[in-house]
Amino acid sequence: MKDLEYATGYSDDWLKENILLRPCYKKILDLDNGGFVYYPERRGEKWLFIASRMQEFLEKYFVQIFAR
Repeated sequence: MKDLEYATGYSDDWLKENILLRPCYKKILDLDNGGFVYYPERRGEKWLFIASRMQEFLEKYFVQIFAR
C-alpha cells in the first residue's frame, strides 16, 4: 500500500474509497475474481498488489479515476 501511495501521491484512505473498494473496480482487482490485488480478510493483514498489473490498471482507467 505504501508503494501505491507513493506512486499515486494519494493516501491509503483515498485509494480505498476511490479505487480499491469501489465495486466497479473491485471486481476487476480482487484476487478472488482473477485479479491482482489481495484484499485483507482480517484487521492487521496487509494489502498485496502485483505492481506491474496495478500500473497497467491505473494507466487504463486513469481518466475515469482521476478526472472526477
